[in-house]
Amino acid sequence: MLGATVAAILAPRPPRAARQPDACQAQVRARTRPADRALKTVEVPMRRAVLAATLTMLIAGAGCVRVRTPLAVHETRTFAAGPDKLVRLDVGPIDLHVTVTGGTAITATLDLDARSSSRGAAQRWIANHTPVFEDSPSALEVRLPSRHRGIFVLGYLNARARLDLTVPPACRLEVRTSSGDVSVAGEALLAGAARVTTSSGDLAVEGGLRELIARTSSGNVRITRRPLAALEADTSSGDVTLESGAEGATVDTSSGDIRLERLAGDLSATASSGDVSASWERIAPGANVRIRTSSGDVRLRLPTGTALAGEIDTSSGSIRSSIDGTRGRHDHQLSFTAAGAAVGIEVRTTSGDVSVRTHR
Repeated sequence: MLGATVAAILAPRPPRAARQPDACQAQVRARTRPADRALKTVEVPMRRAVLAATLTMLIAGAGCVRVRTPLAVHETRTFAAGPDKLVRLDVGPIDLHVTVTGGTAITATLDLDARSSSRGAAQRWIANHTPVFEDSPSALEVRLPSRHRGIFVLGYLNARARLDLTVPPACRLEVRTSSGDVSVAGEALLAGAARVTTSSGDLAVEGGLRELIARTSSGNVRITRRPLAALEADTSSGDVTLESGAEGATVDTSSGDIRLERLAGDLSATASSGDVSASWERIAPGANVRIRTSSGDVRLRLPTGTALAGEIDTSSGSIRSSIDGTRGRHDHQLSFTAAGAAVGIEVRTTSGDVSVRTHR
């Protein structure tokens, strides 16, 4: 089949029926230089040859793509865990799941799976994604090998990598990934603050932490189930969602949205084009609420009876408040002056709207 296709392409075209040129055609042909005629004579067969060679390579390459037996790695390692031992992970694109649980040991379970049309490519991928473990009494370092780099495959490569880690509460945790997602859970709580940094990977926390310091570029941060004592989150375009509450929060985003629920203390939030939504279960006099946005809207829900002292200011947005205050500057400013102890408030927006409501 392939030989017939190539032969058909290379075969010369049959000559056209001869016909008498008119006077204009005769003049044009007379002016055509011999070199031009020779170039045209060579050009057509050359194009056919290039096309035939290209088709031959594509068909031959397609014939080489076939399903290979997947390569897989499943291994578990155990390390001693001492008080205040640092667990530091820098695992690039590997998805990471951390469980905080009682005990005196750290366990790491690695799962790698690679399916490729090239067995060599699958083997290289496995080698590049097998972490190096360096353990000492004070720290456990987990990182990808220095040779880690991209792999070119003529065909296909489907692969996944996951690392499951169990950590006792007495340890400290620092995590860095590139595109790998990070999840943290557990009924026990780490004694210190966990630090998590990702590029495009998402972070999901469902327990296990008292304090969280999170940095992402485009990844989302989501905290559910267990309240935090303190949250510090900084994202470029990722959203920050807190459903389980926190005693205090500091959140900074560029274009991501901020949604915080069940707060119980101070809030400092900054967003460029993202919206800020925050609600409190309780907030004591003396706490402070500081919010700044460029074009995002601000929605605040405070417990009934909350007294405020401070100011809301927007350049072109509207202000709506169920807590009485003094309006100024064409309704783009609202000041609060509580007689006694109060919650400090300072909200600044450029074009975003501001809404302040109370709830039981």
